[in-house]
Amino acid sequence: MIWAYKRITTDEVRSVERLFREQAVAFDRTRQMLLVSITDHGSVVRLWVCVPEIELLTPYYGFSLCTRADLPLAPALVAGCPEQFGRIFEG
Repeated sequence: MIWAYKRITTDEVRSVERLFREQAVAFDRTRQMLLVSITDHGSVVRLWVCVPEIELLTPYYGFSLCTRADLPLAPALVAGCPEQFGRIFEG
């Protein structure tokens, strides 16, 4: 799985979530894709997306690749499979 992140405003989260949900329906038969976040200061959010193939990151403009080690310790699940989220972040 490939991870990428970006800092955005809370107003932008909904459009990224919509894109993620559309991709998950089309490409995530194994239910491993995740969209997680942490609120920084005020209206700034750090958002991480996990996709199975690098090509799926193309529509996530401005997102930068990161490693599993770069993920936050206790993010909130924005979209994706709660069981997969639990395995990665609560396991």
